[in-house]
Amino acid sequence: MNMFKLIVLICMLPVGLYANQPDSVATSMRYDIMEELQAHTGKGEVRIHGDQSIHNLLQWHIRLNEQKKTFSGYRIQIYSANSFGCNIDELKEIRDKFEKNFQTIPAYLTYFNPDFKIRTGNYHSRLESIPDLYKIRKLYPTSYPVKMDIALEELKRIPMQDLLQSEEDDEFEEIEEVDYNEY
Repeated sequence: MNMFKLIVLICMLPVGLYANQPDSVATSMRYDIMEELQAHTGKGEVRIHGDQSIHNLLQWHIRLNEQKKTFSGYRIQIYSANSFGCNIDELKEIRDKFEKNFQTIPAYLTYFNPDFKIRTGNYHSRLESIPDLYKIRKLYPTSYPVKMDIALEELKRIPMQDLLQSEEDDEFEEIEEVDYNEY
């Protein structure tokens, strides 16, 4: 019986040591609007009187948004093509042509099984997309707004960034093609 207790103790020892290790998860700074409002800034003081459940709901909403990393918004779809027999280079040309015509509106080429779609802009509401929709319909008459989840990472995309990179690559290729035997 004593041997059994010794074996159990030896087995439990690593678990106990592991449980006492500090957390290795890095924490990031969070912005809490409620704390910011309640802080005394020297210019005035804000006092919020409310139910604790509302504060808890706001905290839950903040945590949910940190995990989700997307928001529900709208984009304007200008083109759709079936992936069967589709040339991806032609789709990129359509996207790049759009970005040349509308330099302030980013365009995204995405794959939604079984189709490729070119969608433009990042709008919070359908109403926000309407002014750009009127401009876009002059060149793309079948375009329309589409509700979708927009990843926050996609908002960092600069219009024409793929086009600029390919132009730089072309210049580099032209330099490489120089015949040095002529000199």
